[in-house]
Amino acid sequence: MAFTERDLFHRRPAASSTSIRKAVEMNNNCARRKKRSSSKDQFVATRVMILGITIPLALLILVVTRRGGERSGANLSKSDEPRDGSRFLKQWKPRLRMSDEKVGGRSIMHNNDEKSSASKRANHEKLQADPKDDSKSIYTYKFSASELGYDIYHCPPTPPEDYPRSWPVTDIISNWNPNDVTTIPPSHREVYHSFCIFDYQTQYETALAYRNAEKPFIIRNDPKVIAASKKWSSPKYLLENLPEKKMYTERSPVNHFMFYNPSQRKNYKNWVQPVNDVVSMTLAEWLERSLERDALALSDGDLKKQVETMREKRMERGLIHEQQEKPQDDEIKEDYDFEEVKRHNWYYWRLNAFVEDVEKDGHSKLTFDDMPFFDPRKEEESEFYLVDPSDQRGINCRFGMRGVIAESHCDLSRNMIALLDGERRYIIGHPNQCENLYLFPRGHPSGRHASFDWSNPSNWDSHPKFRNALHSEVVMKAGDVMYLPTAWFHHIVNLNTNIQCNIRSGISYENNDVLKECGFKLPK
Repeated sequence: MAFTERDLFHRRPAASSTSIRKAVEMNNNCARRKKRSSSKDQFVATRVMILGITIPLALLILVVTRRGGERSGANLSKSDEPRDGSRFLKQWKPRLRMSDEKVGGRSIMHNNDEKSSASKRANHEKLQADPKDDSKSIYTYKFSASELGYDIYHCPPTPPEDYPRSWPVTDIISNWNPNDVTTIPPSHREVYHSFCIFDYQTQYETALAYRNAEKPFIIRNDPKVIAASKKWSSPKYLLENLPEKKMYTERSPVNHFMFYNPSQRKNYKNWVQPVNDVVSMTLAEWLERSLERDALALSDGDLKKQVETMREKRMERGLIHEQQEKPQDDEIKEDYDFEEVKRHNWYYWRLNAFVEDVEKDGHSKLTFDDMPFFDPRKEEESEFYLVDPSDQRGINCRFGMRGVIAESHCDLSRNMIALLDGERRYIIGHPNQCENLYLFPRGHPSGRHASFDWSNPSNWDSHPKFRNALHSEVVMKAGDVMYLPTAWFHHIVNLNTNIQCNIRSGISYENNDVLKECGFKLPK
């Protein structure tokens, strides 16, 4: 900071002004006795003496003030270090996924903000870089270790008898409705979390024991997963390396998506197809539409402008897109909705990669190369994540848009779920909760899925057993991997633009009896 002479004078201690005045008077008396100096010389001499005293004094005050501030800041950061019970970042804002470059003639989002905005983004990316640190989150855990009976960060070597703890699902939904996905600091969310969170590098053996016991958990800090997350959280990287072709994309005029298998419609003559269907869309267009949802939710004017730039470029390339390779599936159709309708739709972009296709230069090769932890050919890297490599079914990636909800369901196999970008919320229940969830029956196009909208409390009275259902929840962030054993129920909520990839590996039968009672059967 620069100081003027006047600033320096006013910053001096009051006591020093007396000394200065005496010095000035002595100088003037001397000038009168000798009568040799002109008035100009007297003024110069006075000025020199004042500056000679005040400048060193001001510099001393400045040094002392800065040192004091540093000590104060150090003490503050130490005393204000967040505790497990109060973990959220007060100045949180979703990372802006932007670049000012073009890829193959395609315009990618660019940022024209000033250096301050670039600095903020850099700081946010730095905060996201540590996968072990929950202090930088707007999500707090509602229950302490004493309330749970175990510390989620230091779980015992074998799973506790009542692990994981669960609560009435209606309490979880009442506390945080799934339709309410945007949280603006200083607000934060209390999460009914009870899953152990393991560090891959220091708690590998304990995590392996929980996996072998077929218990769900979160594992973090695997360098291989972190490396994949850094790549796939960059739109520039994906747009450069994924083929620019239209892929399967789930579309809906509402944010609730219901899975269905059209081939099963013959079993139910009165079946009505859910409002969501499947169309084809490029990654660039999906990204544009997803980021627009983020911009609207956050009232982010800069992001809105960048989305408009993406839209203009896409419209210019419209004729080119007409000639692109399309999915070879009769069920997949073009999205012929008007542009204004598309802007109000929700989309789930899908990418499926298979080991059989890795020899080809395409998205399967890229996916398995970037995710060796899911590659059955690389036993050392994938042995933790693939329980039964011979029964893997490829890597399935879902690019989620803020607000999209996949209704609760269970998968009839083990599931490792990696989040590579953004945040997702999962409301999770044990298979023994099946009878309380009012699932569509076996053979139904939406079999094993909840038959009503959980987020609407008016539905609870007409489904009275639902109030007995017990669940817990997790909020996954980039770099997290969650293990879900066979047939565990999960209700998925996309909290912002995110990327999730998962792989299945075989079936366990410890809960086969409760599934049979519920009308379902595990394949042999």
